[in-house]
Amino acid sequence: MVFLMLTLVGMGYWAYDSNLHVGTQKKQPQVRENADYYLIDTQITQYNQEGDLDYILVSDSITHYPHNDTTLLQTPHLENFSNPQKPVVTDALHGKLLPGNEDIELWDDVVMTQTDLNNGSKVRVDTDFMTIYSEKGLAVTDRPVLITNDTGRTRAIGMEAFYKESLIKLKSRVRGFHEPKP
Repeated sequence: MVFLMLTLVGMGYWAYDSNLHVGTQKKQPQVRENADYYLIDTQITQYNQEGDLDYILVSDSITHYPHNDTTLLQTPHLENFSNPQKPVVTDALHGKLLPGNEDIELWDDVVMTQTDLNNGSKVRVDTDFMTIYSEKGLAVTDRPVLITNDTGRTRAIGMEAFYKESLIKLKSRVRGFHEPKP
């Protein structure tokens, strides 16, 4: 009983001394973290401002989360035609469209292949993670990459691929094997 009395007196003094206001607190707006749409067997076709085919994105499923404006993709298959003579096809097990739906992250068994339609030559890039910046025509990774073409193989850590210009910049630990064509 004495303890209860001392507690009540202490709380009264504290409330008097600290201008305690008892009232309702504003509730934080509730953020919806579940998906707002889910699509299966999807295909997105994008045309540029001139009306030319820009890219086709195919995915087994697409799930959009509004709280961070991200879209998860299952087995994405991306065909980019920004350089019509050298289209780029990229596959992965998983992907994510970043907010704004312009850039995409791909991970697990990422394979990017660029084919030169003039001579049929191909360049293949294998890695486990890649970010593609569509507007820049740029693919970037900091992970190990294996680049294979008709005449050799090159391994490196990290890469920037400017696929519109068919240019690949390797970042570090570059090792290559080249065999000239007979």
